[in-house]
Amino acid sequence: MLMKTYGTLFSSITLAVMQYARGREVTRSLSTDAYDKLVPSYYDKYTAPATDVEPVIVYFDMKLLDITSINENDMTFSVESFVTYRWKDWRLRWPLEHQEHQTCWNPPPPNITKPLQFLEVCSGNYTTIIHRCMDSHPDAGRRIILPITYLDKIWQPDAFFKNGIRSSIHKDWVTNEYLAFYTSDGHIRLFSRMSITLSCHFDFHHYPHDEQKCEMLIQSLSYKSDTVQFQWCESWAHAGSKLDADIFSLPHFSLAKYEHEVCNSDYPCVKAVFVLVRHPDFHMLHTYVPTVLIVILSWMSFWIAPDATPARVTLGVTSILTMATQYSQSTKNLPPVSYIKSLDIWMITCMVYVFAALLEFSIVYHVHYRRTNGLGQGIISPTPNGPSQVLGVSSERLTRWTLAWKNFWRGDTAIDEASRILFPLTYFSFVTGYFILLTGSQQQGSLSAEIPQ
Repeated sequence: MLMKTYGTLFSSITLAVMQYARGREVTRSLSTDAYDKLVPSYYDKYTAPATDVEPVIVYFDMKLLDITSINENDMTFSVESFVTYRWKDWRLRWPLEHQEHQTCWNPPPPNITKPLQFLEVCSGNYTTIIHRCMDSHPDAGRRIILPITYLDKIWQPDAFFKNGIRSSIHKDWVTNEYLAFYTSDGHIRLFSRMSITLSCHFDFHHYPHDEQKCEMLIQSLSYKSDTVQFQWCESWAHAGSKLDADIFSLPHFSLAKYEHEVCNSDYPCVKAVFVLVRHPDFHMLHTYVPTVLIVILSWMSFWIAPDATPARVTLGVTSILTMATQYSQSTKNLPPVSYIKSLDIWMITCMVYVFAALLEFSIVYHVHYRRTNGLGQGIISPTPNGPSQVLGVSSERLTRWTLAWKNFWRGDTAIDEASRILFPLTYFSFVTGYFILLTGSQQQGSLSAEIPQ
C-alpha cells in the first residue's frame, strides 16, 4: 500500500516537472496536500540533513543593492541586499529531471524506520555539494516555487547576523522572499530581500583621512562545524562583479573593496568584508581651509601698532574663540574615543599658533611699555667678564651677541618683524608635513589591505 501511494505521488510530481519544462506554471498543478506528502514519515525538522560521512553544506549568496547609511556616532552601517542560501536535504522525496541522478528514494524503502537513516534511503553517490555553486557557467536550473509556509515543515539553517543590530525582510505588495526547489540536483533555495543594520568598530586614528573595514558575519546559532558547514556560492557570482561605482559612492565614503570570506571554526561562519574610504573633500572645505584662514587672520596683529591694544586683543581673542567653535563642530558627530585623532593634532596645533600670536602681543606690549615709560634700555644687560669665563667664549663674540640681543628687545617692532617670518615659516612647514604623513600612511594601509594574508 505504501509503495503504491508513493508511486502515484512520484508520478504526479514528475508530470508537474515535465509541465514546468514546457513553460507552464508548476505551482498551480500541486495542491497543499501534495506538498505535505513530500515530507516522509518520521521526518525531524530539528535535525540537520547531514550524511553519515559529511556535514550538510549551506551555500550563501549576497548581492549588495545599497549602503543606505553610515552612523559614525553609533558605529553602525546599514545595507540592503538580496540574501540567498541553498542546501540539500536527502530526506525530502522530490523527483529530479533525470532519473539516473536520483540517488535517494530510488526506489523508496519498503519500511521506514524512526528516525530516518541515510543509508536506508540514499546510495553512496549522494553528496551535499551543490555543483551549481561550483561551476563557472552553470546551466539555467529549473525550479518549482514552493509556498513560504513550507519552511515550517522542513529543516532550515539557523543562520543569524552575528554583528547585526536589526534586520527585516522587505514587504511591498507581497513579502520579498520565496522558496524554491531545483529539479536539476535537488537543492532548496531561500531568497530574501533584506535591510540589515550592523555594528562596525570604527578606527578614527587617521580621521578624517581614515579607511574603515566593516564586516557582515553570518554564523550558525546552534550547529557546530562537524554537522553544518557554511560556504559562499561565489564560483559563478563573484562579489567584485556586483559593485556599481555610481551606486556605492556615498556622500562621505566610497566602497573601495567588497569581498567574501569563509570563517568556519567551531561554528560555521561566513562573512562579507566592506572597505570604506572617506572622501576628504568635505573636511578640506569645512575644516582645513577655515582653520588655515583663522590662523592667518591671527597674524594680522603683527602689522598693527603695539599701542593699539583693543584691536590686537580683540583680534586674538576672537581668533581663539572661533577656532574652539570650529574644533567642536568638526568632532560633534564622532563618538568620544580615548585616543588622539589626526584631526586633534591639526586643531590643537592651529589653536597653539593662534594663542601664540596673542601671547606674542603681550610680550610686545611689555617691551613697548618699558620703552615708552623709560623703565630701562632693555631686558638683558651684559655682565662684563662673567659669561665669557663661564661659557669659555671669547669676550668679543659674546659682546656682539649680547648687544644684538639687547638691541632686539629695545625695538618695540622688532619682535613683530621677526614673528612675520617665523610664524608663517613654521606653520606651513607643519601643514606640509601633516599632509605628507597622512597621505603616506593612507597609501601604506591600502597596500597592506591588498596583500593576501
